[in-house]
Amino acid sequence: MNRVRFDAATRLHLLLGIIAVAGSILLPALLGSAYWTHNFLIVNLFVAVAVLQNMLLADAGQVSFGQGAVFGLSAFTVGIVAGLWGHSYAAGFLAGVAMAVVLGLLFALPALRVQGYYLGFVTLSAAVVFPEMLVAFNDLTNGINGITRAVPALTTPLGLGLTPIALMVMALAIAALLFHATLRATRLGRRIRVAAVSPEAAMALGINPGALRFIAFTIAATGTGLAGALYVPVLGFVSPYAFRVDLSIFFFFSVVVGGNGQLIGPVIGVWILYLVPNALLADLANYRLLGYGFVALLIMLAFPDGVVGTIEALRRRRRLRTQVTGISVDRVLAWPGARPRPPTQGQAITVRGVRKTFGSLAALDGVDLAVIPGSVHGLVGPNGSGKTTLLNVISGFIALNAGSVAINGTDTSRAPAYRVARLGVGRTFQTPRVLEEMSIWENLEIGADVKGDHSNWLLALLAPFRTEWSENRPDLLAHAQRRVLEVLRTVAGDADILLLDEPAAGLSAAERRDFARLVRFLSERLGKTVLLVEHDLALVWKVADRITVLDAGQVIAEGPPDTIAADPRVRRLFIGGADA
Repeated sequence: MNRVRFDAATRLHLLLGIIAVAGSILLPALLGSAYWTHNFLIVNLFVAVAVLQNMLLADAGQVSFGQGAVFGLSAFTVGIVAGLWGHSYAAGFLAGVAMAVVLGLLFALPALRVQGYYLGFVTLSAAVVFPEMLVAFNDLTNGINGITRAVPALTTPLGLGLTPIALMVMALAIAALLFHATLRATRLGRRIRVAAVSPEAAMALGINPGALRFIAFTIAATGTGLAGALYVPVLGFVSPYAFRVDLSIFFFFSVVVGGNGQLIGPVIGVWILYLVPNALLADLANYRLLGYGFVALLIMLAFPDGVVGTIEALRRRRRLRTQVTGISVDRVLAWPGARPRPPTQGQAITVRGVRKTFGSLAALDGVDLAVIPGSVHGLVGPNGSGKTTLLNVISGFIALNAGSVAINGTDTSRAPAYRVARLGVGRTFQTPRVLEEMSIWENLEIGADVKGDHSNWLLALLAPFRTEWSENRPDLLAHAQRRVLEVLRTVAGDADILLLDEPAAGLSAAERRDFARLVRFLSERLGKTVLLVEHDLALVWKVADRITVLDAGQVIAEGPPDTIAADPRVRRLFIGGADA
């Protein structure tokens, strides 16, 4: 069991957030201010929802304008079950949370097909329709009259002005903050973030982005349902007009104003957007939707990344390092262990008669390829010859039109990329899919997350840099270091087969020599199978055991480097330069 670790910024945000929530509940109660006690109960219910909206937007990358409807459905279900139908509040509470989860799952379904603001429009439609449905089904909901349901057991003071419902609201808001911070530091949280930032990198790591979006919506709906169920004893009354579309917009703006992705951002956002128009300017409460937009505009002008986001950016700039300790290839190569090469019988990758067309253009035309386990197999050819397309077909990123692909004897011709990755296939890309929103160390951890093994040799070898790399992002690394980071992330996932797409592009001569040593290390010491697409022919001839040459989507030569170098067709193809 890996212990969850928080970086310094997360610890600070958590401390400030817990102090803000606890203080806003305890102080008004101790001072005997019924007005501020009531206001901050609502504020902290909204904080809990906004924290989960923050997780949904910043971590999962899902634009949802429907969280107000989820909150309202939970609250109204409690009112119906415990008020109109006469059941206990506990029964209503459970029913409310269950209905919120159902609506959250309904929101998750379109997230499997549409993204960004298209998804936002889908959820916004639900938020617009929801209060109208509450009025239309008045036989069930009591319509515009609303539902009264007091819960005396939760609103009777225990002492010092504190009530059970106040403690429950405080606990829920603090739990939401702790949950979000903890989720980010877990395997599930990292995978959710990877799927949002780069679906291609996620699938190359064996992650199904659609499934993680579904999980994120379910988590958000559950927490929002809990807050909605507590809304009834806080007010003692539910009305359709409390859950209009502006409530959903309020939750969304709370994240934006506080700072998208900032742990404490929703706390600040809710305080600003709720207290200013509803408490400090109560006479203008009827114009609160206009107020939300106006305040959000002012905040965006003064704080482009939100209040907390802008402050954090200034803090990072003040303590920004001009450089960070790079990933030393020598340190990796110094690993004293070794794994024997796999037996050479059979084939790690088998491609037979593969054809892939884009319209009338045949990018691959009857390609055959066999890669021996534990070998380095070079794949070269001029631009447009189909090298990257072949990698995409092998790794499941694009579907073939004809032929077959097998990984270690398992047919993957129709398998999606994440399923191919789960067979032990790792992938890098022409443009490194290094995740800027995550720390350098987290970029390595998401590789280890593939098999859930954070005690593997690579993380142990690089452990002395954990603290430094946990506090810094990859944008401080040089281009060559980012290339190495992407490769090592794949190695950390213990992939048996590595598909490397132009990994030496942009590297200096010295960096290419180091990279060549790393590739041979992966093959000879770790027993990895490497399929290398590269334009630097000298590097390919230096590291490859066998080479396949593509031209116009067809294989024109295949064999050991010396044989390929002597082939007249290859010499004619590459004459006049050393690159392909």
